[in-house]
Amino acid sequence: MSDVHGYGHLLKQLLNAAGYRPDQDQLILLGDYVNKGPDSWGTLQLVYQLTLNGAVALQGNNERKWLASMPNPLSEDHTPVEHYRKFLERLPLYYARNGLLFVHAGVRPGIPLSSQSPEDLTEIRDPFFSSPVDPNYTVVFGHTSTYRFNVAPWEIWIGSGKVGIDTGAGHGHYLSLVDFTTRNRWYVSVQEPYEIQKAILNS
Repeated sequence: MSDVHGYGHLLKQLLNAAGYRPDQDQLILLGDYVNKGPDSWGTLQLVYQLTLNGAVALQGNNERKWLASMPNPLSEDHTPVEHYRKFLERLPLYYARNGLLFVHAGVRPGIPLSSQSPEDLTEIRDPFFSSPVDPNYTVVFGHTSTYRFNVAPWEIWIGSGKVGIDTGAGHGHYLSLVDFTTRNRWYVSVQEPYEIQKAILNS
């Protein structure tokens, strides 16, 4: 799942619809948990709890914006703000598993993964979209809503070695959860009545 943007209540609904089992399933969240939606703080708290149960949460550009805007901590600051500052700072920028590379925005072509900048991994668009990727993995990314690739806003975008899963929750569209093992996907509009739909991830 990517680009939750403050819709933590819908994140929970999608996980329930998919029968998410933290002791058996690997949940990977691709960043942008905050801003634009109704409950950034509650969503961030939910993401933190999910990571305690084994989920992998990546850092997105909106988490980086939050970090940049937070005041400098006091030496012995144990406030909730400081707790979540440390949590956000520790989030990884990418995660690889079973031939899939999960990242918030994409990768800059021709640069080793270990040398990618945080800005590219969380903000890149066109250079990534228009260039081939390392054939050793498929890049699963968010950041750019799939409707920008001329597909319906609830659809997942699939390109050559790339899968875009941000279905535009931050733009009033949909939040999606994709199971890359079963190829099932669930999606829900961020507008009421919040009816969850299930489909198959097309090849």
